Amino acid sequence: MTVMGLVLAVGCGGGGGGAAAGGEEAGGGEATAGGEYAGGVTSTDVALGQEKYQSRCAGCHEGEAPRLENIHWTPERMRRQIREGSGQMAAIPEHRLSADDMEAVIAYLNTIGAVD
Repeated sequence: MTVMGLVLAVGCGGGGGGAAAGGEEAGGGEATAGGEYAGGVTSTDVALGQEKYQSRCAGCHEGEAPRLENIHWTPERMRRQIREGSGQMAAIPEHRLSADDMEAVIAYLNTIGAVD
């Protein structure tokens, strides 16, 4: 019985594939999975967001990592990706990118179609 429970737990969602690996989740399902990421774009500081993106994100996302233009993620989904990571992207904790700076990055990402 415990082996079956483990198989079900692993097979039903712990793997992290899905939307972050390229699949599409309608409506940004991560908002229902964790309220801490909920909400729209809260910053209007696009210039700061672009600066932080260039210093923290562009090294990978303008190289071999997936490009972010026109992926149209929800703010919730982007916050989760930044804070928790998935696949080959490591999590970026608050001591490396403050909550305010993350919101500014999301404001910048909104201007390139990465976040709607």
